Amino acid sequence: MSTQQGISSAHTSPTENLIDVRGMSNAIAQPLVYAATIRLAIGQRVQVLADTDPGAMMRAVAFQLRNAISWRFETDGKVWQINIQPRAEAEAKDVVDLLTWDHYRLDRQFADILAAANEKRIADAESIFSDYWIGLRRHVHLENNVLGPTLGGGEEKGPLADMLFEHDSIIVQSRLVEETLLEKDYDLLPAICAVLSGSLAKHENREETTLFPIWQSTDNSDRGRAAEFLARAKELLAGAEDQQIDKEFSPSLRPD
Repeated sequence: MSTQQGISSAHTSPTENLIDVRGMSNAIAQPLVYAATIRLAIGQRVQVLADTDPGAMMRAVAFQLRNAISWRFETDGKVWQINIQPRAEAEAKDVVDLLTWDHYRLDRQFADILAAANEKRIADAESIFSDYWIGLRRHVHLENNVLGPTLGGGEEKGPLADMLFEHDSIIVQSRLVEETLLEKDYDLLPAICAVLSGSLAKHENREETTLFPIWQSTDNSDRGRAAEFLARAKELLAGAEDQQIDKEFSPSLRPD
């Protein structure tokens, strides 16, 4: 099959989701793979055929998509077959991998809240915010109280200290969204959501580029501990410690 025929089949036979980039440079192939995977939904797969090692290209695509995809490949030394799926359906390699995916999930969730607020779909905004709000508190609790004290990163001065400060700010901004919804002050909602959406994106990027590499290195230095952290993190993000989290973030306990 020629390169042109492979690309054509990806467009004319969506059920196959096959892209053949053999003979293409990364500069040409990467945008094609990105375009095919940017809207990848749960249950969908994309398969790519390449005739050179696709590692650099796929890492770049995954970076562009904020690790929303998971990929693996097989090769006979002449052809590489890359299988791509949504990150949400792949097993996390370690706790940092899990946190990176949760960042993406929270970020996308809040983008949906902002879109609903801009379009005056208040019921949708309230429903999505409810899920986001508990998810955010679980995530912050995990990083602040479970991982940070053990994996380090500079609690007094360093990326961990920056993370703790930014978490406080994001919780305060999220409470403001909650209060705006409760008070039905819907005219203010889009502007407040826009500010928080920007804060989330900046925080996640800083955390992933400065703190997460430190955590990953420390975590993976002890494989037994790494497995325990990953197991506990999965349980926590699924709601295992919600009673403690509710107490921790109770409005009555927040500082004046």
